[in-house]
Amino acid sequence: MDWVYKNRRVLLWALALLIIAALAWFVWEKLHPAQPVTGESQHQAETTEGVALAAKNAHITLLESQLTEAAKQIAELKNKPPVTVVQTVPVEVVKTVEVERQKSGADFAIVTEPKNPDKQVDLKQVAELSADTAVTLNQYNVYAYRKVIRGVNIYPDWAESVKNAGPRIREVSFDVSQRITKDGKYLGVVGGYNFKHEEVRIGLRYSF
Repeated sequence: MDWVYKNRRVLLWALALLIIAALAWFVWEKLHPAQPVTGESQHQAETTEGVALAAKNAHITLLESQLTEAAKQIAELKNKPPVTVVQTVPVEVVKTVEVERQKSGADFAIVTEPKNPDKQVDLKQVAELSADTAVTLNQYNVYAYRKVIRGVNIYPDWAESVKNAGPRIREVSFDVSQRITKDGKYLGVVGGYNFKHEEVRIGLRYSF
């Protein structure tokens, strides 16, 4: 506890900065709400730029490799029966797409018009069509999961930290996992060292 008392000013400043950052993020999110559904042309959806635009609208950050993978998958699905075809009245399009996106667990969705691959889908214009207009769109759900994830885990020894008035580490481990499903399940290996018991530890990690 002496360490906490001696560094109380630094800790209080750090806490204040965290609170300010959290408030700033909350205000920004309110002023710029995420749009998880983006309308595009089929050709645009098959490019990394098209996927990047949809990700940006959804406030999702993707690596270049993820953008390339998603664009490639959309292009491959072009000549196959789509996983999701939206058939509904105009005013319900966005709502229907969003329901399907949430059911699939995807981070965002791109919708295109199958009969007009060069046509840019404007969801606002679609919603303004007359109620008796039949709307058919292809929906591509995109998952923001990396192929490989790595992690470093540090386990403090709280009893020793308090006793010695300073941080003490009990164990450190490192893990590498490969994505095994498109909805974000991973399987990998983890290795670590326990300083207190002087043991090397190796195991498997399943993340979901």
